[in-house]
Amino acid sequence: MVVSYIWRDNASRSSSTDKISFETGTVTDDQGHIHQSEFKITTALADNEKPNAKLNELQDTQVDSITVIVTGSIHNWQTNGTQSTIPQKVKQWMCDKKTSTSFTKGRFGLELYDFPSFNVNPKNTSGLERGYIIQDWTWIRDGDIQGKSSFIATLRLNGYIGAESSTYDWTS
Repeated sequence: MVVSYIWRDNASRSSSTDKISFETGTVTDDQGHIHQSEFKITTALADNEKPNAKLNELQDTQVDSITVIVTGSIHNWQTNGTQSTIPQKVKQWMCDKKTSTSFTKGRFGLELYDFPSFNVNPKNTSGLERGYIIQDWTWIRDGDIQGKSSFIATLRLNGYIGAESSTYDWTS
């Protein structure tokens, strides 16, 4: 079974109890689905102005930000009539602090089964701290299908991403 996750406050999603699971089957407890993901790495460029010259000189100041946007949906009413736990969990996550004493750079992890290059296990090793911070989460009530809600979640990677000789594997 192929499953994707967002979790909080644990270096590994497998031992985390504070997580949201997506694509766990055709009918899941919360029926969470990911429809689209967007991955953006932005380079910080310094613009060194050259008056009376043809082009300004650009200086590569390396990675500025790494942003992941996850778009999905939930069917927030199960067949037994109980409501999905995902909206309440997201509300709590968004209202709570995005870092903790254990995870000073970000307390969220991400695992996408079909695009693992941006998977992150939060890390709290001194000098190597990293984690995702959920910047925003937007809910959209879909009017066409009763009980369905779509979402757009923006996660930003914070902390140590590796040295130039690294493979930039953020799961170890």
